[in-house]
Parts: sequence; structure tokens; C-alpha cells
Amino acid sequence: MEEPIKQTFETKTKYSSETQTNVSSSVNPIKKTGLKSFKSVLAMEEEVTQDTSTEIATGHSSSVHQTKEFTKAMAIGVLVDFADGRNTQTEKMVVTRDFDLIKNNLSFKLPNKILFDIFFEIKQDLTDFLRKKLHNSDIQIDATITAEETKAKPRTEQEKFESMAEKNPAIWKLKEALGLDLLF
Repeated sequence: MEEPIKQTFETKTKYSSETQTNVSSSVNPIKKTGLKSFKSVLAMEEEVTQDTSTEIATGHSSSVHQTKEFTKAMAIGVLVDFADGRNTQTEKMVVTRDFDLIKNNLSFKLPNKILFDIFFEIKQDLTDFLRKKLHNSDIQIDATITAEETKAKPRTEQEKFESMAEKNPAIWKLKEALGLDLLF
């Protein structure tokens, strides 16, 4: 009884080895996908760590300090690009405000505390964006709150008349020609 069991086992083994041979010859070769294996990623991180430690030990850095000159018009163009990439309207308002350019310092003029607070929320992103796009790592930005002058609305009849007369001086001539008196 042991012989038939051995024969069937040997037959199955032969059959499975033939099947494996046939399967392996019919499978397409493995194509590279361009994805990195975990080991290769770790190796790359180790190289970067070694390069950094070498730079620290020797005192040399591979980064280049860029100081390309730029104009206010160039800065405005970059600020518009930055504003286009922002999500909220208030962030866009902050970036598109008027600013003074003194050397590499942009000083934004903001009308209120709300925009001032939003400016400080996006300050680092804006600074990095300006430095990258204008190729100048010396760029600094800051903001000041400047109260806009608002004229009070005219309330009395005399104030209303004077306001209209500022816009159209011919009203004074009409008042004098008709002999009108605005004081009640």
C-alpha cells in the first residue's frame, strides 16, 4: 500500500514542476515602474545626512546666496502671482496693497488691524515666494497700519452746499447771480 502513495506523490511532484516551468516561461519579464524601493529611499536619506555632516565639518555650504536686483514693477508682478494662488479674498487684499520699496525691503501699508493680522499669518510664505521668484535672498517684508483719511459727510445745508461747490465751482456763481442766502 505504500507504493501507490509514493507513486502518486512523485507524479504530483513531476506535474507541479512541469507546471512551474511552463508558467515561468509564459510570464512577461518584470518592467521597472520608476518607483523607488524603501531601501533606496533610506540610502538616499543617508547620503544627504552624510553630505550635510561633511558640509558642517568642513564649513562649506552648497547653497548659493542670491542677490539679483529687482524693481517695484517686478515685485508687483510677483505679488499678483502670489495673490492668484491664495484662497481667501482678504489675503489677496493684503498682498495687492500699496507698498514702499527701499533696497530689498518691502513695507506694506495696511488700513486696519484685521489686514495687519492676516499679513503676519502669510508673511513667511510671502517672503519665501518673493525670494524665490525674484532670485534675491535678502528680501525682507513688513507692514504698517496707516489710517486712511475719511471725510465726514456734510450734515448741514451750508456744509452740503460747500461740498457741492468744491466739486463744481459754477454753483458759487449761480448762488451769487440769484442772490441766494443759505443761512437760516
